[in-house]
Amino acid sequence: MTRELIGFLMVMIVVVIAVLVAIGYRKKRLSESSTIEPFSEATDCNGIECLYVSTVFYDNPLRRLLAHGMGPRGKAAVAVGVDGISVCRQGERGFQISKTSLIGIERSTATIDRAVEPGGLTSIVWRHSGEQFVTNLRFQSREEREVFENEVMV
Repeated sequence: MTRELIGFLMVMIVVVIAVLVAIGYRKKRLSESSTIEPFSEATDCNGIECLYVSTVFYDNPLRRLLAHGMGPRGKAAVAVGVDGISVCRQGERGFQISKTSLIGIERSTATIDRAVEPGGLTSIVWRHSGEQFVTNLRFQSREEREVFENEVMV
């Protein structure tokens, strides 16, 4: 009986911790969504396939942006048009980085929960709602990454 009671208590502790983490995550997401304006919709989803890794705050690269569904990573397609960079994520809302808000593009090795070979991530630095963000993308090949970076620089 004692063994079953201890096991039950341990399972309940894990459940309570999981619920508290979920509540904290939701609270943080709602707080960010109320202070950061919604992003423009992506206009061109016929671009180069890549992985959307993360969008983080420029001044705090260990803080993932959760507002407006930006938290989850996954497959994406990016295209550069006259309006800016369209990032179309599978299963999530796409967004657009306008040319006027684009600050720069660089290569990096790591972000909040992903480390790759040196220079394996393409980091887009941009501004929105008075904040600076870094969106990290991982391309399937060096050639695709260079094509994308060259299109952005034009």
